[in-house]
Amino acid sequence: METLKPYYPIFKFVAVFFGIYILLSISYYLFLNWDWSSYNYPDPITSQIGHQTKRILNLIGHQAETINSPKHPSVIMFINEMRIYRVIEGCNAVSVMILFTSFIIAFAQSLKKTLLFILFGIVFIYIVNLIRLVLLALIYVSYKEHAHFAHEIIFPTIIYGAVIALWLYWIKHIKNA
Repeated sequence: METLKPYYPIFKFVAVFFGIYILLSISYYLFLNWDWSSYNYPDPITSQIGHQTKRILNLIGHQAETINSPKHPSVIMFINEMRIYRVIEGCNAVSVMILFTSFIIAFAQSLKKTLLFILFGIVFIYIVNLIRLVLLALIYVSYKEHAHFAHEIIFPTIIYGAVIALWLYWIKHIKNA
């Protein structure tokens, strides 16, 4: 047992990370299985991000509309009456926020700094995801041949890259400050 003692911080990090990740994931799963009204369908977060995307698209001069789809739990995005894409639960970035939060808590020191950075990180991830959805809609309208590549490669790289950058910033600048 003495030979494992130097590795206790690693074991603690892994245990806390996975414990928090599992707890938050189960909580989110229960949240998703709640019976939401048709306005918030499929769930309030996915509905909100879909409708905010529509508002930004309208603000920048596109004729965007959304409708909730009870057949497929999603918000369908239209531009100029053309169906662009469906915003599904996986598009709301909550799973990325859960991953981010679990890591930050596993490296936590000060409660106040940790909570403030989690709040900042979640807002940052939400904004990056919102921009992602707006840009993806514009790509679907103007460059449809590149939409699959953008959706599957470019935007996941950007959102996960943003999370990794936040983690590195947390470790190097805030955690021990």
